[in-house]
Amino acid sequence: MKKYSEKNLGYAYIIASGICFGALGYFGKEAYKRNIAPGELLALRYFLAAILAGIYLAITNVRSFFLTRFELLSSLMLGIFGYALFSSFFFIALTGISASLTVLLLYTYPVMVALLSRFILHEHLGLKGLIALIIVTIGLILLVWGEWSVSEPRYILYGLGAAFFYSLYIIYSRKYLSQVPAIPSSFYVQLGAGLVLSLIHFSDFERPLSLIYHHGLMIFSMSIICSLLAMTLFLAGLRRIPSSEAAILSTTEPVSGVIIASLFLGEHLRGDQLVGAFLILLGMIIVAQSKAKAKSL
Repeated sequence: MKKYSEKNLGYAYIIASGICFGALGYFGKEAYKRNIAPGELLALRYFLAAILAGIYLAITNVRSFFLTRFELLSSLMLGIFGYALFSSFFFIALTGISASLTVLLLYTYPVMVALLSRFILHEHLGLKGLIALIIVTIGLILLVWGEWSVSEPRYILYGLGAAFFYSLYIIYSRKYLSQVPAIPSSFYVQLGAGLVLSLIHFSDFERPLSLIYHHGLMIFSMSIICSLLAMTLFLAGLRRIPSSEAAILSTTEPVSGVIIASLFLGEHLRGDQLVGAFLILLGMIIVAQSKAKAKSL
């Protein structure tokens, strides 16, 4: 019973994480209106989220900072080669291909996770998991269907590269951080990503301090919702369910992103997008129910 409850909790964490990540589109639009470059936005997002997580740990349990050397290095490396690299590739892809195609290329990662986790983690998706993956993929295509444009083929590789490095992040987080508490591991992951991106995109302290001074509320809100909460919830869920299931359930992100854009940015949902959202939700229900039945047998 306890293990079954842990699974359900894992599903809830991953779905909530996807909803938090889905708000990134709204904050991204707001940032671009204020002339904040993508690299600057990413650096501040991760670095400030790390600071907030660090403050929380210092107040609640300062001993949480002290991971083993392997756990600490794993978290930092996952931040650098997982989040920093995948998000940079994603925004590079956006400069050369349409946003809808970029999102679709990124969300090939559930397929990559399902394939890679079979060999790296020896996890098996199962027949119902495979059916759910196909349904979710069709739903994603309908959800982001639009006018696709490509300026150069190399930008498609950047989009697929973003999906690949995010897949590796999910798999190796499951492999190496499954026994590490979510908030401490989230702190070091975001610290690694934030430090590297800050070194790349900021040449001095004046620019980030100026951005925080003029746009602090928006930047801190994005850091809390789209990084601190989103990443911590995802890592907490990943401790409880297989990586392939987490990848499928995390497709709540584009669904919530489309809904948030409709509510707050005045974008209208088309009929095919509604069908796509329904198929994604159906796929997630199949994943949850198939595991629930397996437990009851």
